[in-house]
Amino acid sequence: ALWGGLYVISAATFEAIPPATLTLVRLGLGVAVLLAFGRLRGVSIGWSDVPHRAAWIAALVAATSMLLQFGGTALTSGVEGSVVTMATPIFVLLFGRLLDGVVIPRRAWGGIALAVAGVLLLSLRGSGGSLNVSDPSRLLGMLALVGAGATWALYSSLGRPLVAAIGASRAIGLTAALALVFITPVAVVELLLGGIDLAAATTPAALGAVAYLAIAATAIGWSLWYRGYAAAAPRVAAAALFLQPLVAALLGVGLLGEAADPALFAGAVLLLGGVALISRGESTR
Repeated sequence: ALWGGLYVISAATFEAIPPATLTLVRLGLGVAVLLAFGRLRGVSIGWSDVPHRAAWIAALVAATSMLLQFGGTALTSGVEGSVVTMATPIFVLLFGRLLDGVVIPRRAWGGIALAVAGVLLLSLRGSGGSLNVSDPSRLLGMLALVGAGATWALYSSLGRPLVAAIGASRAIGLTAALALVFITPVAVVELLLGGIDLAAATTPAALGAVAYLAIAATAIGWSLWYRGYAAAAPRVAAAALFLQPLVAALLGVGLLGEAADPALFAGAVLLLGGVALISRGESTR
C-alpha cells in the first residue's frame, strides 16, 4: 500500500523536484533512516561480509531501476507507473530461467502473454482511452517503466548472494547506499541542464512528499516488505502486491484527477491477470 502511494506522490512532486533529483533525495534520506535504525539495533551495514564486486553490480542495477521508475512515471502518470511496474514477476521468471535454469510452468507462459498484451494496450492508450501511437514521450515513459520492472527483477536475482551472506534487510540497505554513487551524477547533470525552483522544492507540500517517499515508502516500506516476505508464503506475497496499483488508482483518480477510462481498466486487468497466473504458477512448483 505504501508503494502504491509512492507513484502518485512522486507524480505530484515532479514539477517542484525533477525525477533524478527526487530519486537521489528519496534514497539518500531513506538510507539514512535505515542506517540509523540499524545502528540503534547494533547491526552493522555488512560491507565486510559480502562479495564487493557483486554488491557494486547489484547497486548499479538498483540505481538504474529507480531512475527508470521515476523517469517513466514523470512521462506517464502515477497510476500507470504503479500498474506497469507490476510486470516485474514476468522478468523474475525470465531471469530465473536464463540465470538459474528454473523451469517456467505452462500456466506462467500464459500469464506472460496476458501481461504483455496489457502493457501494449496501456502503451498505446491515448487521451480518453483511444489508441495513440504518435506520442513518443509517452511510449518512452512506458518503456522506462517496463525497464524499471525488468531491472528490479534482475536486481533481485543478482542480490541473492548478498542476501545469503547478510540477510535481506541489510542487503537492501547496503546496495541502496552504494546506489547513491550512481544516482548522484545523473541528478547533478539534471540540475545543471534544467535547474530547480528552490521555492517550489521547499514548500510544505514538497517537503511532506519527500518525507513520505524517503521514510514511508523507502525505509518503512522496504522493512515491512522484507519482514513479510520472509514469513509469508509466495502466494500471500504476490497477492499483497496487488494493493500497489489499487492504492495508486484510488489516490491518482481521487486526488490528482488522473483519467480512469476503459482502456486503462482493460490494460490493467490484462496485466494484473497475467501476473496472477504467473504467481499461481510459481507457487505450485
